[in-house]
Amino acid sequence: MKTAELRKMFLDYFVERGHLLIASAPLVPYKDPSVLLTTAGMQQFKPYFMGLAEPPCRRLTSVQKCFRTSDIDKVGLTARHCTFFEMLGNFSVGDYFKEGAIHYAWEFSLDYLGLDPGRLWISYFEGDEAIEPDEEAVALWAGVGVPKERMVGLPRSANFWGPVGPSGPCGPCSELYYDRGAEYGCGRPDCRPGCDCDRYVEYWNLVFTGYNMDENQVLSPLPAQNIDTGMGLERVAALKQGVSSVFLTDVFKPLIELGEEIAGVPFGKDADVDVALRVLADHSRAMAFLVADGVLPSNEGRGYVLRRVIRRAARFSRSAGMEPPFLRRFAERAIELMGGVYPELVDRRETILRVAHTEEERFNRTLDQGLILVEEAVSRALEEGTRRFPGSVAFMLHDTYGFPVEVTREIVEERGLTLDLGEFEAAMETQRQRARSAQKGGDALQEVIVRFARDTVHATEFQGYEREDLYTVVENVESLDDGRIVLALRESPFYAEMGGQTADTGLIESDEGKAAVEDVQQHGRVQVIVARLIDGRIEAGTRVKATLSSGYRHDVAANHTATHLLHYALRARLGKDVTQAGSSVRADKFRFDFAYHEPLGPERLAEIEELVNRRIVENHPVRTFTTSLDHARDLGAMALFGEKYEDFVRVVEIDDFSRELCGGTHVGSTSEIGIFKILSEGSVGANVRRIEAITGRAAVAYFRERDRIVTRAAAALGTTEGEILGALDRLQARVESLETEVKGLLSENAKDTVPALVAGAARYGEVSIVAEVVGARDMDHLLSLVDQVRDRIRPGVVILGAALQGKGALVVSATPGLNGIDAGAIVKSAAREFGGGGGGTAQLGRGGGGDPSRLGEAVSAARIAVVNGLGV
Repeated sequence: MKTAELRKMFLDYFVERGHLLIASAPLVPYKDPSVLLTTAGMQQFKPYFMGLAEPPCRRLTSVQKCFRTSDIDKVGLTARHCTFFEMLGNFSVGDYFKEGAIHYAWEFSLDYLGLDPGRLWISYFEGDEAIEPDEEAVALWAGVGVPKERMVGLPRSANFWGPVGPSGPCGPCSELYYDRGAEYGCGRPDCRPGCDCDRYVEYWNLVFTGYNMDENQVLSPLPAQNIDTGMGLERVAALKQGVSSVFLTDVFKPLIELGEEIAGVPFGKDADVDVALRVLADHSRAMAFLVADGVLPSNEGRGYVLRRVIRRAARFSRSAGMEPPFLRRFAERAIELMGGVYPELVDRRETILRVAHTEEERFNRTLDQGLILVEEAVSRALEEGTRRFPGSVAFMLHDTYGFPVEVTREIVEERGLTLDLGEFEAAMETQRQRARSAQKGGDALQEVIVRFARDTVHATEFQGYEREDLYTVVENVESLDDGRIVLALRESPFYAEMGGQTADTGLIESDEGKAAVEDVQQHGRVQVIVARLIDGRIEAGTRVKATLSSGYRHDVAANHTATHLLHYALRARLGKDVTQAGSSVRADKFRFDFAYHEPLGPERLAEIEELVNRRIVENHPVRTFTTSLDHARDLGAMALFGEKYEDFVRVVEIDDFSRELCGGTHVGSTSEIGIFKILSEGSVGANVRRIEAITGRAAVAYFRERDRIVTRAAAALGTTEGEILGALDRLQARVESLETEVKGLLSENAKDTVPALVAGAARYGEVSIVAEVVGARDMDHLLSLVDQVRDRIRPGVVILGAALQGKGALVVSATPGLNGIDAGAIVKSAAREFGGGGGGTAQLGRGGGGDPSRLGEAVSAARIAVVNGLGV
């Protein structure tokens, strides 16, 4: 049975039994900061399970795109592990529970998949100190005909699922296993489900989701008992197609065949090649789907996961003797295989192929050098008789060459060594500690907000598109330790932070108190407001007036509409392949991230800025309307990758040239933006550019400040504003003339300085050493003095220090062939004497920074190191 037929059969089965078919969510989770990527089918349903939102139906089913990094080190080494996979699932939100889930799973396994019941095993939660054994599940399985001897109790680590991230819905689970036979097993007499061998294939997991776990691992009952199941499509396909590995199924086999063609080695002939082909097959699919959902390579977060996948694939290909580049071909094959089911692969084809090619090319430029450094460190460790690979080397590879530490660890373990991860982590700890400290307070508040939303009974009606103030009732309120409050209103004019747009600010006033709104968040049906009390108190049940700051709202709206104009201008000037990769819309400025492969340059930036301002001046109307998602797409409305859209969506339309799905606030016409100015354009990751810009009042202030600068510059130059450039040209010519004179004088001075330094050289055997603090114009001048002195004292070592622009500078240069002298290491050590740093090669070391008054100590330390190195 083909994988496509399995997918359809599963969905049809559950739709016929009252389940609503829900489309797969993107791999980038929607409003869920607890996880980087979508790892399970239930992830998009968390608000329903937690009672934060009402589901469209109590019974749901889906095929979810999933990505898990937990098993990435096993991918390629086994027949079943994948990073990207499709998860078939059926879900119940407060409808059926264990009995219904078990009935459906058993019926589908026997009557539809046609699996032999004599080969099916069941696992269940064996219980622990917090939760009793799941005897109810055991009884229900027995009721459908599973004998007790084919049921296995497993611990929490194996049979208690969730939460996704540090907190959220979870519960005990029961898994279905297929016994492939003793020939696939480990041979141990106690082999059974839970064993790591390939005999028992876990193909369906039934999670009885009845609990919520908080950040402290404390369990509390959910508002309703829910069902969350997950069946790995690729694993079931392998069972139905009678193959021993998921990589031999119809969704992987064409990728394996491409690898065979490129490597020139058939699958199954060479173990190392087999590993590489499995890695390439999995990682090429993973890469394609990540990029299709808006992820681009970077050194953090999701981008780092993508970069790690691509670089791991590139590294393993070396063991298969494959000559790069080839990842683009694998990406093309993955799009051909899956594009019919997932059209986003076809829509983003050019971006996927470009990322595959450029990232592989970039990594291959550093891979050889990185591997040399790894081999050198491995050789040193073996010579020293240790199996420890230094974490400092792994950090340098990560920091300088872009080697994911996991790739380094795999290479090291292949050589029989162990990476010192503790040392690696220590090298990064300062940066990571800063990040944790910055996030800690926010995490605590966020947990309060989530709980508060869950405890608030009534939904909030947002009226902020139509009204700037209104009278309403406080539905719920809670005081925080820092003097702030969180509250929920029955109706609200405040826009909650979402879609990259910052939240509104404003005031909430009652007869008894007043509070200033600082933040607004939407959690399911409830809008949670964080406010600071200015006077008195705000209590639940009281009538209040809620008023947003109209000036702040206008500035944000102007910037938000400007992002749409900028998006339009970028696509008009750079091509339709440009897509938004993120944005942050504030009152004072905005940033706009977009997928593009090179810097724009000043000419194209000027064209884009001119086009946006032209559309502003032309005073185009900005309209909003609500329509079906399908109709919006038919109109050509652009959607943001990673956003989740309902069946009916809000469209923001600027005349006839811009349509985007957007829930944000906007001006009524483009002229209300006033003026648009780009502040900067740069890279924020491979193939991702960022533009920061301002509009309206901020732009006017910007140009007024530039006017003041021009006026002051003209006065300083003694000319008019219109003649500033001519005056600068004359001044520059004068400066160049004076610099030429100074260089001539310094050159004459050097004629005296160099002989004096040579005359003062100290002899140590056959080697001369010059060690002095000198005067120098800049680093080039200092290096010139070093070169001239060294050429006159061969063999010799020159150590010169100089104060340059208020900092110390130290140079050590040795003639070639001097044993025991490493100029770079000497500078690195000696520069510490004046609080600087440095390094270099054995022949030339350079350092700088710190306090120049202590250069004499550094020069002396370097001289002693040279003498010790010479052994005299």
